Amino acid sequence: IRDRPYTSPHYPVCPLPEFQGQGKAGAYGEFMIETDHHVGRILAFLEEAGLDENTLIVFTSDNGPEKSWQERLAHTAHDSRGGLREGKRSVYEGGHRVPFLVRWPAGIEEPGRRWEKVVGQVDLIATIAEIAGGELSVDAGEDSQSFAGVLRDPQHDYDRLPLINHGNDGRYAITEGDWKLVLPDRDWAPELYHLSVDRSEKNNLAKTHPERVRHLTDRMNQIVVRGRTTSGPAQSNDTGHWKDLGWLNPEDYKVLVHAARQ
Repeated sequence: IRDRPYTSPHYPVCPLPEFQGQGKAGAYGEFMIETDHHVGRILAFLEEAGLDENTLIVFTSDNGPEKSWQERLAHTAHDSRGGLREGKRSVYEGGHRVPFLVRWPAGIEEPGRRWEKVVGQVDLIATIAEIAGGELSVDAGEDSQSFAGVLRDPQHDYDRLPLINHGNDGRYAITEGDWKLVLPDRDWAPELYHLSVDRSEKNNLAKTHPERVRHLTDRMNQIVVRGRTTSGPAQSNDTGHWKDLGWLNPEDYKVLVHAARQ
C-alpha cells in the first residue's frame, strides 16, 4: 500500500453531508471527524486482510494549523495549536510541532508509549531504511537520523542531532535537545527558548544565556556549510550564500564553506 495523503483538513473545508453537524468546532472540526473515519477504514482493511500486525503506519501532519485557528479559538474555544505559539508558516512551535504517531504491533516493544524527545519527519528515510535492512548512500538522507531503536527498545539511548526549521518570514531555527534558537536576521534579534519548561515560547532567554546562543549559532553554521547534519562527506548547497542566512554575511559564509571542504 503506497502513501496517499488526504486533502483534508486542508482548504477548501468541505466535509461530506453525513459528517456535517458533528462535533463542536464548526466545519473544520467536522472535516477532522471525516478524516478520522477514513483512517479507520484503512485500519479495518489491514486487519481484515491479516496485514495489520506487521504493517508500519505513520500518522502525522505536514505543518501546524492554518491561520483560521484564531477564529476557531475565538468562536469555539478550540485551540488547534495545542497551546503552542502561532501556526502554519511560522518558525515557532505552532508552525512545526505536529502529531506524530507510529503503529507497528509486530515491531514496537511496549506499544502505547509516548516519546518526548525531538524527532523530525525527515528521520523517516533513515528509520525505514534501517528497518528494511537497507543502507543510505552518503548523498541521501543527509539530515535523516534513524529512530528505529526507539521503536524496538523502550530504554534506547537516543539523542537527535540538531533539527532545523524555517518560517515563511525567512527566519531559521535550530533545536538541540530542549533548547531552541531562532536565528537573528536584519529585522529580528536572536530568540532562545528552553522548550521543556516553555513550550509556548514566551520567555526569550537569549540575553541571559549568550553562551547557548553562540553554541547553537556555531552548530547552525556547521550544518549550513556542510550541507548536512549527519556524519559523512560535506554536501554542496544548491546556491552560494542566500538572503535568509541573515546572521551570516557572504564573506564569512565563503570562509566557513572553504574550511568545511578541507
